Amino acid sequence: MTDVRIVHRFDCDETTFWDRVFFDKEFNRNMYLNHLQFENWQITEQVETETTISRTVAVTPKVGDLPGAVKSLIGENLSYREIGTFDKRTRHYQLTVVSSVLSDKLSVQGDTWVEPLSAHQCDRIFEAHVNVKMFGIGSIVEKRLIADLQLSYNAGAVFTAEYLKQQGLSRA
Repeated sequence: MTDVRIVHRFDCDETTFWDRVFFDKEFNRNMYLNHLQFENWQITEQVETETTISRTVAVTPKVGDLPGAVKSLIGENLSYREIGTFDKRTRHYQLTVVSSVLSDKLSVQGDTWVEPLSAHQCDRIFEAHVNVKMFGIGSIVEKRLIADLQLSYNAGAVFTAEYLKQQGLSRA
């Protein structure tokens, strides 16, 4: 199992991050489809209750160059479902990724939360646990998944910061 912690600072308050960024459908479509150039990003189910927001997102990421052994297992058509729940009390979004391939051998779980730094600034923290049960190449696949997560989150953070400025939501 490989773990990763990714932290990005944004010039907005916590409520703005959750309401106007994380759960904003248009923001997410623009970020995933246009900026990150994913082939698909679509909310297939979303249910809000008094205490939670649960959603399932169908995702087809852009697949770059993969090591030969990994490519032969995964193929060209990798997609996944992100199944997540936001707890309104704890303000944590916990997710599980269900891959279209090797779902019995691949486990990705994550937790996203925001730590306010001031009235106008916060850190978005994402921690993920990646486990690939494949003899001989499990650690290679885990490292690649972690590297892809870091690249996507870093690129997404740049997009988010610019979006906050363009929308007049940045308080810095």
